[in-house]
Amino acid sequence: MCDTPRALVSRPRWGALYGATVPPLVALAVVEVAAPPNVARTALRLLLGLGAFAGMALWVRSSRAAFDLADWCDCAGRTLTVRVIHSRPPLSALERPSARAPELVAPTDDLAEH
Repeated sequence: MCDTPRALVSRPRWGALYGATVPPLVALAVVEVAAPPNVARTALRLLLGLGAFAGMALWVRSSRAAFDLADWCDCAGRTLTVRVIHSRPPLSALERPSARAPELVAPTDDLAEH
């Protein structure tokens, strides 16, 4: 938008990403070295791998606003237009169009001939 630098208000928390992914990956490495190959080892592999991916997904979800704000500059607030739509209070039963009796429309002569 503009060339002026923007003060960092919110940054992605990279330490939280490392804290969410490194322990499951280290545990996965320990399982690979220490556990004998059997069904339990396969189950541990699956759980630790899913845990690492779940941690990454949660981190991305919690940091999405910081990633969005990283591309903004100081003048963005002045150059961005926001449309606000105010809602009206709900109509009473008498003001609703469906509450009125339907109007009968007589057929015109042009339609009656065909």
